[in-house]
Amino acid sequence: MFYFSLVIIIAFMFVHIFTNYIKFLDRKPKDRLMSFVSGGSIAYVFLHLVPELTHYEKVAGNAELPSWIESLDYSTYLVTLIGIAFFYGINQLNEKSKAKNEREENISQPSRYVFALEIFGFSLYNALIGYLLVDLSGEKIPDYIIYFVVFSFHFVANNRVLHLTHEDLYTNIGRWVLAFSVFVGWLLYHLTNATDINIAYFSAFLTGGVILNILNDELPTEKNSSYPSFIAGLIFIAVLLQITL
Repeated sequence: MFYFSLVIIIAFMFVHIFTNYIKFLDRKPKDRLMSFVSGGSIAYVFLHLVPELTHYEKVAGNAELPSWIESLDYSTYLVTLIGIAFFYGINQLNEKSKAKNEREENISQPSRYVFALEIFGFSLYNALIGYLLVDLSGEKIPDYIIYFVVFSFHFVANNRVLHLTHEDLYTNIGRWVLAFSVFVGWLLYHLTNATDINIAYFSAFLTGGVILNILNDELPTEKNSSYPSFIAGLIFIAVLLQITL
């Protein structure tokens, strides 16, 4: 599956590079699309990523770890919480910097420092998605396709927010960094020894990040959201997972 996984990674890179040119996202139906995407993403998280935490907790329990980690209960779940806290912290810094600049300088963008921090955070996030592609998809092509569909829409949602927030900085720098970070993660997986415990904690951290970013970026505001589209997305991915898993 080496070459097929590489095709998926290249496709992810194209999603990052060309999200800005998807004109459909500037039209009214985008809210129905985003509701559909959020439903599918939530189904993937709770029917695939979260159940895997139980397996990863067993992996952590059988691994030889520092005594202070072994003394912790539900360490993989704690790492998931760290993932949520990490991306929530970046989001809060972004909002506070934006509000400060609007108040003091009449600029609607966060500072360059916050931009760099946000791109670093999402580069780490994307690298983990690339790194975990093979382990979370297994040996079945349909699982790779589901992984690609879910995270492609997830990338589109995140990229759109980053573009609206940082504008030219994201277009000229950010999207390229994020595109190549997915490839770097995939490359590191194939060039290094991907141990079970690494996969366990990386997946747990990613799960936390996915949950937070879905709530932040993919769910439209109440007045613009479409409940039928949300349910359709949830059912669509849930059925696909039931068929393939």
